[in-house]
Amino acid sequence: MMKRFVALSMAIFSLSFAQDVDEKIKALEEQIESLQKELQELKKAKEETEVLKEEFRKLRLEIVMPEAYKPYAGLGPAASKVYQVKKGVSIGGYGELHYINNPDNDPSSIIDLKRLILYFGYSFTENLKFNSEIEIEHAFVEGGEESGELAVEFAYLDYNFSPKFGLRGGMLLIPVGIVNELHEPPTFPTVDRPYLERNIIPTTWSENGIGIYGDTDLISYRAYIVNGMKAEEGEFKASAPLKKLRQNGGEAVSDSLAFTGRIDFKLPNNLTVGASTFISGVQNEDGKNLGNIYLFSPHLWWQYAGWDVRFVGAYATVSDAEKITLELSSATCDKSTCNVFPKRMQGFYLQVAYNILRHFDTEQELYVFGVYENYDTHASVPSGYEKPKGSEVQIFNFGISYKPHPLVALKADYVREDYKDKKDNDIYRAAITWMF
Repeated sequence: MMKRFVALSMAIFSLSFAQDVDEKIKALEEQIESLQKELQELKKAKEETEVLKEEFRKLRLEIVMPEAYKPYAGLGPAASKVYQVKKGVSIGGYGELHYINNPDNDPSSIIDLKRLILYFGYSFTENLKFNSEIEIEHAFVEGGEESGELAVEFAYLDYNFSPKFGLRGGMLLIPVGIVNELHEPPTFPTVDRPYLERNIIPTTWSENGIGIYGDTDLISYRAYIVNGMKAEEGEFKASAPLKKLRQNGGEAVSDSLAFTGRIDFKLPNNLTVGASTFISGVQNEDGKNLGNIYLFSPHLWWQYAGWDVRFVGAYATVSDAEKITLELSSATCDKSTCNVFPKRMQGFYLQVAYNILRHFDTEQELYVFGVYENYDTHASVPSGYEKPKGSEVQIFNFGISYKPHPLVALKADYVREDYKDKKDNDIYRAAITWMF
């Protein structure tokens, strides 16, 4: 009898204990589920806080940077001032003073007022605008980009039917890459423009023509028909082949025309992904077609939470590059002495910059950045010709850009030019830059 009682007691106790354990497990599971929900809510709140911080940063910048300094339809902040004026004159500009030290050069150091730019615009009505950019290079006018020049960079009429659709006609900036349109120095962290956007995409690049543009919540676009490129006898830089073929608005031979355009997709967190192109015939002074150029450039730009990340690629092919080579060269040139024009050019760069002052209560910005570039201006040449030395290069660029005001940037950087087949260069640079 005692044994049965003991067994029954143990069974009741076991059932009670099991029930108690089940209840505790269930309670623990509920606590875990509650904690998981709280963690998800905290994560969501953190993300919302980051968004609010970024929006607050933008709001503070908008207070510092008036509406007149907002980029518009492919133009830089200062170049866009005319679009904020309902009627009358608008004046803006930018400038950049460079210090460059290259120990292998003679002289090893120079200080150069590289560019002084004035923007002149006029609003006839809220929809009809005139806009222009006039540039002085190297502080005086002598003739040519290297020694100093006075040049018109763009000048056009613009009729805006709505933000989604507008017309432009005149001397237009070619909408390829990033920097050709947005070339005001405080808008990028490096002392000078990226090598790729000078040597394959020949910034600053503009031609005469007409086209359309527009901007929606999801995309922006530009598409122009402009005069084609021209080859004429004379020296051209092997390090930047397309520069010699630009006509830049002056009595542009137009028997061959060109198409250029771009599209940008606006993604969350201020990420822009897109591509641009330039397709052109190459003509001589008499308008005879020598060949064709096909340039394609994908790009990515992410500005968010203190980051400024950019990627630009460029791939260009040239038909009948030998004809263009002979047109550019003297009559006595042969394959062993000609400065050869490439059949193919290719390359890319990646920039990563971060504003370390975003964690402080200030409108000032201090970007630390690194840029890697890899390109070849003569990836392929016509049969029988030799690639020029220095065409294949890697660029390593590190530095800082301090912005005491959104319209002013003080910069310093180091550049390593790493060539495949000639001596490398180490360059130290600094710049004072502004726009208004």
